[in-house]
Amino acid sequence: MSAFGDWLRQVVGIALIGGIAEMMLPSGGLVRYVRMVVGVALMAALLSPVVPALRGAWADIAASRASNLLFSNASQAAGAQVENRAAQQYAEALHEAEAQDAATYLAEWAEAALPEPLRSEVVKVTVEHPTSADQMTVTVLVRPPGALDAGEIRQTVASALGIPAAQVEVRDEGEAGR
Repeated sequence: MSAFGDWLRQVVGIALIGGIAEMMLPSGGLVRYVRMVVGVALMAALLSPVVPALRGAWADIAASRASNLLFSNASQAAGAQVENRAAQQYAEALHEAEAQDAATYLAEWAEAALPEPLRSEVVKVTVEHPTSADQMTVTVLVRPPGALDAGEIRQTVASALGIPAAQVEVRDEGEAGR
């Protein structure tokens, strides 16, 4: 709650300083500039908690900040070690959530990259190890083969995700249960 309190104090402080500065200035052309500067400062302060979430890898940043905050002091007491474990679990949960989101997004991206005749034959696309291009594996389950071109599906998905075609497996839907 202290981060919220600091943020709120920052916003209120900017508003107060701007109000005082506006009252102290004579009513002239300079007041417009003061209002503009205060407005920009208020917008920046209001958006400051949101901006890190808009950058890439926000979960990694949050986890590393939590880790640095909790693990930087080597002489922590036993009570703090419990908090460290909780922070580690939280960081691991953030990494897991980010990996799941990435897997879902990449699977949707790969399926959308397929041309319509091939996409209609696809049952499911799954991605494993989505955060590492070297270890990423993609499995595309398709309906029982008719005039289906597994090589074209493999190449299209690999090209869309920027990975070698060898990391893409196209399987018949019936093979999935084996």
